[in-house]
This record gives sequence, C-alpha cells and structure tokens, in this order.
Amino acid sequence: MAPYTHQYRVDAPFDETIEIVTDALAEEGFGVLSDIDMQAAFEEKLDKEHVRYRILGACNPPLAYDAIDVEFEIGALLPCNVVVYETDGDETGVSVVDPTAVLTITENEAVEPIAEEVSSLVEAAFAAIPNAEPVSA
Repeated sequence: MAPYTHQYRVDAPFDETIEIVTDALAEEGFGVLSDIDMQAAFEEKLDKEHVRYRILGACNPPLAYDAIDVEFEIGALLPCNVVVYETDGDETGVSVVDPTAVLTITENEAVEPIAEEVSSLVEAAFAAIPNAEPVSA
C-alpha cells in the first residue's frame, strides 16, 4: 500500500463506482473538476490496452481557497486525485490521495489544519459508502 494514498475496494461495477464515489465526495463539499480516462489515453496515444483506470480530480472550493491563500504555490498539488480502476474480481479499486501526506510537504504550518480538514472530509466520504472496504497494508 502506498504511504500517500488510502485504498478501498468497492463492491460495485466500475461505472457504478464512479457515480458512488462522485456522489459521496459531493456530500462532503467536493466537486470533480477533472476526469481523466487513462485507458483511453493509453489506447489512443500508445496503442496499448490497459484496464479501466480513471483519475478524478476532486476539489473542495472553500478549502482550496484557504490553502492557496496561505501557500500560493500549493495549486501545483491540487486537486485531490481519486483513482478508480478495474480489479481482477467483481470489486472496483479506489485509491485516494492522503491530503495530509501530500499537502504538508509545503512545510507551511498554516497548511496543516487545512490538510487535516480535507483528510477528514475525504475519510467521511468513503466511510459513508456502505460497500467500500479499506484495503490493509
């Protein structure tokens, strides 16, 4: 398990998982600003097959504003990426960046409480998904 992500298995098909995750994040004030289909990009640019793999860029605008207000260059670390990918089984994999691990690399103490709040909201979003199970190390 990567030290900079929280990983889950969702007992739902891929497309349904995208909707479930997007809705759960919305309940906590996040919007999805970007949706990158890596499978399609690999097919188009490299002519290579890959499992379904999408990167959702999730943003909580008030907290992003606060973070940029105290650390102007932090925009290079935003938004919070959520990766949804096919697994070998019936479940869908989800990895979400650990905001505390990523945002605190700024070493700006004013960012820490914002990162902790973002992290709490992300954790609450995934805790609210009844068919999402955390993956242990």
